[in-house]
Parts: sequence; structure tokens; C-alpha cells
Amino acid sequence: MSRRNRASAFAAFVAATTIALLLAPAGASAQSTIKVVVNSEAITSNEIDTRARFLRMVDRSTTAASVQRAAMEELVEEKLKLQEAKRVGLTVSQAQVDGAFASIAERAKISPAQLAQGLSSQGISPETLKARIRTQLVWQQLVMGRFSRQINVSDSQIVDALAKKDGGKGAQAASSGSTSEYTIQQVVMIVRGKDGDAGGRMKEAEALRSRVSGCAGLVDATKPLKEALVKNLGKRTADELPENFREELGKLEVGKLSKPARSPVGIEMLIICDKRDVAGDFSIRSKVEQELRNQEGEVFSRRYINDLRRMAVIEYKK
Repeated sequence: MSRRNRASAFAAFVAATTIALLLAPAGASAQSTIKVVVNSEAITSNEIDTRARFLRMVDRSTTAASVQRAAMEELVEEKLKLQEAKRVGLTVSQAQVDGAFASIAERAKISPAQLAQGLSSQGISPETLKARIRTQLVWQQLVMGRFSRQINVSDSQIVDALAKKDGGKGAQAASSGSTSEYTIQQVVMIVRGKDGDAGGRMKEAEALRSRVSGCAGLVDATKPLKEALVKNLGKRTADELPENFREELGKLEVGKLSKPARSPVGIEMLIICDKRDVAGDFSIRSKVEQELRNQEGEVFSRRYINDLRRMAVIEYKK
């Protein structure tokens, strides 16, 4: 559901493919046939085979039969999620998808181009992964939009979880020292390919930085810029931020953009909307709270997809 949950969903993929991505290509695909129809939208055998190859890269222990079934059901649920997003008028930008794709490559210590090449070498189009990313991003927004008010974690739940963490050491660590908590937004300016105009984008970022004096007008100030977006990162402690930003944030004034930094996606800046010091190691408490929220979010997510399944017309072909 959150940024961490999204990262953990891809962790197994990264571990399994960091070395294996550049192996020999897969064999040729057979003629495609329609295997499932979801509310009049077809899923083909080639789509299922491609997704199955992808899932085998995530988990090599799966059997051929189980991975084919898992791939088919994953594609069915993707159709339902995207259809629901279309119904409510929700979209995800290409910049968001490309940014998530580049983040996966960065964690695997390869470039986005190398990740795309590695997928292609296995007979998997990079668009397969990007389609999966797009669905996950849009689904997170759908679930949060529908259930955000119902996802509540009480102080007593957090205290109980801390008491159980590391044999009670979690509660002790959470109550010691102090932590700075930031409310942060991020500006991302896309630079496409090795030959993209990084220098020009850096100048645009510096110009934006000189104009912005607070979070309230940041979205409007960014709108005129091509392939630029503002992401709300919410509340974060220093240890939850990108390492290259941590030192600077300690010196940064509230309402000021950080210096532009190059990333695999393009140019990135952070802005502090609010800052406060809290007693105890807030990062430990925050992580436990987020874990509990993720658990609740998964329950609501499954309820939502089950509701969509009940209302859908799904026809499995032999």
C-alpha cells in the first residue's frame, strides 16, 4: 500500500534477477488464443505465458502448472482493477510508472536500460513489468480513496506491537532519545535516456527552486514544466529519506526546495512542509505503525477485489 509496501513487493524480483537477467533468451511463443474474458475484455494465452515467465523469475520454486494459474489470476485481477480505475476516472502518469521502473533498476544496481534489456533477453517485454507497476500504483490510490478513513491504528496497538518486537527491546528503543519528523513533498523532473537534456532540466530545477517559497504553491509552480510531477511523501524521519538528502535536510529551511540532485529518473528535489522534534526514537515507532497500517490495508484491498469479482462477468475458456 505505502512506498515501503510497494518496494517489498518487488524485493524478491530484484534478488532473483540481478544476476539472472542477462541469461540466454527464451524460446519462441506459440499461437495465441483467448483464455479468459473479463467483462468483455480478453486475456490471451500469450499474455499468460509472458506473465508466467515473469513470475518464475520472481520465484524459481514454483511449478509450471501453479505459475500458469497464478499468472492467469493475476491478469484477471489486473483487468478488474484497471476497469475500476477507468470507471472512477483515475489514472497514473507515465512519469510515475517510469520512476518506479527506474527505482527497481537502482535497487538492483543496474540502469533502467539494462533492466529492460535483461527482461527482453528472457522473452519478457519491459512493458510487462511496467503494466504491473501501473496497476499497482492505480490500485493503491483506489484502495486509499475508498478505505483511508477506515484504516486506523490505535496507540494501544502500536504499544502492543512494540512490546512484542525483539523481545520487548523495541519498546525500550522507541522511548529513548529524540527524532526529527518531516512532512515532505518531492519534485521529480524526468530526463529520458542517456542523451536527455539533463543540463537543461537542472537549470529548470534551479529556476523552480528560486520561485518556490512554500508547499502551498508547489503544484501550481510545477504544472508548466514538461514531464514534472509533485509527490506527497507524507511524514518521514531522517532515516527514511534518500541518503543523499539526509544531511541537507538537517540544514534546509521549512518551505525551501533542496538542491537539485540527479537520479536514475532525472532530477529530484525535496521540500519540507513541516518539521517537528518528537520524544523517543520515532523511526522505530513509525515503522511499526506503518507495518500495522499495511496489514490493515491488505485486508481492505482483498475485500475490494473480492467485491469486484462478485460483480464481474468472468468467463474461463478451455
